Amino acid sequence: MSLAREKLRGQLEARSAPHVEIEGASEVLNPDALTIGFARRFATYKRATLMFHDKERLARILNNPDRPVQLIFAGKAHPHDHPGKELIKEIVKTAELPEFRHSIVFLENYDITIARYMVQGVDIWLNTPRRPKEASGTSGMKVI
Repeated sequence: MSLAREKLRGQLEARSAPHVEIEGASEVLNPDALTIGFARRFATYKRATLMFHDKERLARILNNPDRPVQLIFAGKAHPHDHPGKELIKEIVKTAELPEFRHSIVFLENYDITIARYMVQGVDIWLNTPRRPKEASGTSGMKVI
């Protein structure tokens, strides 16, 4: 996951983030934590933020010192899909909260390279579509 850390640092530098935030990126992505990945086009029926409905429970799961868990999100919404863009904003906003800042990451500018590293680096691939709204369930096929 060191490559993901480097990618995150690069994104922060590209948007001229404060030095403290850039240095904080090295505290993210614990190589010993169970890593759950979600990367695809952001559409509401894919329910990327499903686990955010009970943030207290999520905080207990992610911050368990004996069994740490971390979430890595990546993807893009269609330019005209405003609800999809709102999902991304919700993830980024949640990742900035003190209880989640070390365990939730959103990687910007999702592309095939990010997908490749995520597929190789995560322990679990999260797929939460609603049947029958996802035509063929192909979002998770890249990890097979």
